[in-house]
Amino acid sequence: MSMRAFLLALLLLVDARAAVAAEPATVIVGTYVNQILDLSFRERRYVIDFWVWFRWMPEGELADYKPLESFEIINGRVDAKTSIVEKRIGNASYASARVTASISQAWELDAFPLDRHRLRIHLEDSQHSGNEMGFAVDLANSRLGKEIELSGWTISRFDPQVTTTLYDSNFGDISLPYKDYSKYSRFTFAMDLLRENNDAAMKLLGGMFFATLVAFAAFLIKPTDMNTRFGVGVGALFAVATSAVIAASAVPDSSALTTADTMHMISMGFIFASLAQSAICMKWVETQHYARAKRLDRWSAALFPLLFVLICCTVVMRATR
Repeated sequence: MSMRAFLLALLLLVDARAAVAAEPATVIVGTYVNQILDLSFRERRYVIDFWVWFRWMPEGELADYKPLESFEIINGRVDAKTSIVEKRIGNASYASARVTASISQAWELDAFPLDRHRLRIHLEDSQHSGNEMGFAVDLANSRLGKEIELSGWTISRFDPQVTTTLYDSNFGDISLPYKDYSKYSRFTFAMDLLRENNDAAMKLLGGMFFATLVAFAAFLIKPTDMNTRFGVGVGALFAVATSAVIAASAVPDSSALTTADTMHMISMGFIFASLAQSAICMKWVETQHYARAKRLDRWSAALFPLLFVLICCTVVMRATR
C-alpha cells in the first residue's frame, strides 16, 4: 500500500471514529400515568401522579448520569418523588420513581362547558444537552393506568413521543459562541381529557334555559295585566344574570367568550326582547288596539321559544363539532 493510500485510510478511520463519538448517547424513557388530580380551570393547573423510568448505558457522557436528579418538567414543577429505584440490569443502568407534579395548563375554554382538552407533560434533562444525550420512548411499557379516573371526565389517546427543542440562547455558557442556540431532547406524554356526558352542561345552563322559557310565559298573560307581565320578565332576567355569574366563576378571567357566556347573552337578549314586546302591547292597549296586542302575543308565544331553542342548538352544535 502506498503512503498516500495509507494516509487516506487513516484519515477516513479518524473521521469515522469522530462521527461515532459525536453521536449523542441514548436514554430510554417511559411513563405510566396513575391519576389526574386536583384539576382547576380557575387556577390554570392540574396535578398528575405518574411513574417515570430511565435506562441507559453508563459510559462516556452518561458514566455518572443521575436522571432522577437532573430531569425537570418544563411546563410545571415536581412536588414529590417517592419509591425511588436505582439498579443495574445487565450492563445497563436503570432508575425509576413515582412522581407527583403540578402542571400549568392554558385551558382552551371556548366551548365550556362542552369542552375537551389535550394534556401535555414535557420532560427534559437539565444537565445534558441534545448534543450529549437524546431520549428514546419505551413504547412497549408506557401507557395510562387502568385505575385512572377523574370524576366527570374520561381520559384517552395516550401519546408519548420525543422531540428536539431549540432555545435561542446559550444560557450564559461562555464556552459556546455568543448568541448560540441550545438544543435539548424533550420527552412529552399527552392524553385527551373528555367530558363523560352532558350532565355538567345541564346543571350549569339548565337554570338559564328554563328561566328564559318562563319569561316567554308572559305572552300568555292578558295585555291588560302589565305589572305581572313585566314582573315575570324581570325575575327571569335576574335568574339568568345569577346563572351567568356562577358560570363565569368556574373559569379564569378572560376576554374570550365561552359557550356558556354566549348562551347567557342569547338568553338575556331574548328576555329583553320579551320585555320590549310587552311594552309595545302596553302601548297598544292604552290606545285600545286590543286585537292587535293579542295577535302579537300569539305570534310571540310561538316564535320566541322556537327561535331561542334553534339558536341554542346551533351554538351547542358549533361547540361540539
